[in-house]
Amino acid sequence: MPHRCFLFCVDSLAFVFRKFDKRRYQDALINLNFVYADQMNDEEKHQIILRNYRNFAFVLLESLRAMYIDKQEHYQKFDFENLDYYLDIEREGKSAVIVSGHFGYWEAIGSALPRFTPNHELYSLGRLTQFEAVNQVIIQSRQSYGVKLIDKKGALKDLLKLYAKPRQIAGIIVDQNVFPNEGVWVEFFGKEVTHTPVASVLSRRFKIPIVPVFIDFNEDYTRFKVKFFEPFYCPVSENVQEDILEATQRQAQIMQEMVEANPKSWFWFHKRFKARYSEIYH
Repeated sequence: MPHRCFLFCVDSLAFVFRKFDKRRYQDALINLNFVYADQMNDEEKHQIILRNYRNFAFVLLESLRAMYIDKQEHYQKFDFENLDYYLDIEREGKSAVIVSGHFGYWEAIGSALPRFTPNHELYSLGRLTQFEAVNQVIIQSRQSYGVKLIDKKGALKDLLKLYAKPRQIAGIIVDQNVFPNEGVWVEFFGKEVTHTPVASVLSRRFKIPIVPVFIDFNEDYTRFKVKFFEPFYCPVSENVQEDILEATQRQAQIMQEMVEANPKSWFWFHKRFKARYSEIYH
């Protein structure tokens, strides 16, 4: 399908989202007001939200298309920054945990990266739905590139078993609100938010690196830029909680840096600040 025709499909789906899912618009506007207040005018916020609808439609449709197009055609769309950080994992034969967020073309982490680590077992954490047909699409989209899906529910127990073996890599999206009893409190844009500690726990337990990676796209979705950050380890001291907090806060800080660099590419629809500031969403 010509890219122009594909973009027509993207824009049509984005229009449907805007028309029938206005709650997301309000949630995104609340988040933007909470983070930027008067640092950004109303029109700028409106344009970011419109772009979010379009981004969401693109990610859904492109993820489906990636299951069926030639893999080389898919790979040719990606440019890489600091790829050696990831290649070192394969060269050294060690395990690692990949962290990212709902930023840009996040779904492509499971399709753009596996070819570089053919000697590793690859996993992706995801949330299954109540619809079996949808679940099968989610699972197959990962498996077509050699990635196995782990349901987020109860994932830590499964991951602890997996990482007891060598050459394991799991990708975790870490930028959503979690229940306070499941996360740790970190600072994000000067606000207190909950953050999953799973990557930090795995890093500390198995002494493996945390590798942040994000995939952004250009204006017309023809090119994707994969940016790796320098891997880091969870500290190991006598204070386990402080160790976990330090590594988790670092993940939140890197996420914030990406959003600050290109706020249009972050998924503003989630109620990221709900745990501490639930009243803003009422």
